[in-house]
Amino acid sequence: MANKYLLKPVLKTAKEAFYLEDADGNTVYEGKMTKFSLLFASPFEFINHITNRTEEHKVGKTVTVEQGDGGLLSILSKRSYFKYDGQKIWDYLHDQGVRIESNVSGEKLGMRYDVTFKGAPLATIANSSPGGNSFLTVDRYYDVTCEEKDLDLAFLVAFSIARTDQTFYS
Repeated sequence: MANKYLLKPVLKTAKEAFYLEDADGNTVYEGKMTKFSLLFASPFEFINHITNRTEEHKVGKTVTVEQGDGGLLSILSKRSYFKYDGQKIWDYLHDQGVRIESNVSGEKLGMRYDVTFKGAPLATIANSSPGGNSFLTVDRYYDVTCEEKDLDLAFLVAFSIARTDQTFYS
């Protein structure tokens, strides 16, 4: 049975962090910068509090490129990524077998991402705005629905969506 979680960012400090909370507000997963680097990739700890497993990865700065004239349709051509252990995050996830289908969600006037892993459903990730509805919230909260056993990969995908400025993925 799939569980619903809330991805909450902490971006107002030099050491950014992302927390995944269950319905009771308990942190079940976190990705947090352990040392800030101005020019190079920073070390991040990814901690699964369910399995008590911790991994360290190097996470680079987010790079965003807008293609086109900056008009209304520029949202469709914006590309954004960061490097994860030296590889562009979307290439890394794709190589692992992850696919992301992007949809505009009328439910909260935001985006919904249906994520599959090697052809099987993995997670649904959707914009969330605790305390009110807004399109593409500035604070980048996301509802993440997945099986507990899929938390590691579902968290990495949600973390990647929240850290980048790209709206549509394929």
